[in-house]
Amino acid sequence: MDEQRVQAYVGLIEQLLGCVQGQEGDLLQANAELVDAGLVTVMEQIAELLESQENSNAEWLRGFAGQLGQALGLGDAGAMGTENAEQFLLETLNLIAESNGNPQQVYPVWAQQQAKLNAELLEVMPTVVANLFSGDVEQQNFVATVLVSFGNLIQQFPLGSRWLNLELGIAAYELALQVYTRDAFPEQWAMTQNNLANAYNNRIRGDRGENLEQAIAAYELALQIYTRDAFPEQWAMTQNNLALAYKNRIRGDRGENLEQAIAASELALQVYTRDAFPEQWA
Repeated sequence: MDEQRVQAYVGLIEQLLGCVQGQEGDLLQANAELVDAGLVTVMEQIAELLESQENSNAEWLRGFAGQLGQALGLGDAGAMGTENAEQFLLETLNLIAESNGNPQQVYPVWAQQQAKLNAELLEVMPTVVANLFSGDVEQQNFVATVLVSFGNLIQQFPLGSRWLNLELGIAAYELALQVYTRDAFPEQWAMTQNNLANAYNNRIRGDRGENLEQAIAAYELALQIYTRDAFPEQWAMTQNNLALAYKNRIRGDRGENLEQAIAASELALQVYTRDAFPEQWA
């Protein structure tokens, strides 16, 4: 955990300690890029320090750190039960398959069953998908397609826990990549790498610096297939995404990261012209 990020955590904790009761959620939302396991760790460390100083804020901060840790999935999972979680996941994948990934059909169901969108799905997903992958090649390909659709839908789902939606998306993409290999399905592989990179770019859980490194690596993998000649629009999109990741990058030299961001943006503008793609150009 680098010193600059620790100082950012400390600054946010000081704001939380000084804010009006009830405004904590707004502060966390305004500083979403800092809301991760590292923040919880620093909260607990500061709570210990305050306790040693007999500061009355120690108990509140420790309790808040515990609540935040649970929200980030760092504590115990929900109590839905493995069997029920597996059944709900299967029902969800079937719904996505039957609706061709139509959010107007999927989102209302999720909205009514938000309690089932919990961390237990992360635990059962590998087992459920492994069973589905046990079929023939055609079934494996179909399941991979549904998993990518699930990842896209859950990333953009406006309800539920944002951190969990992103974790579920990451898990789905990584499982799909077991079938969507570069050699067998190059275009789908590149698309999934780009989607995975987007999820890591927005990820709340884990170390922010590492998440951005994962995003950059996945964007660069996608660009191995998404070349300008073969897939000009996807190439430009991925270059633009890569530019944003470099702009926000924590590791490495700040000046060099910004140069990389500028270079990728300028590459994207070779395709994103004002006449052809006015919105993306802007």
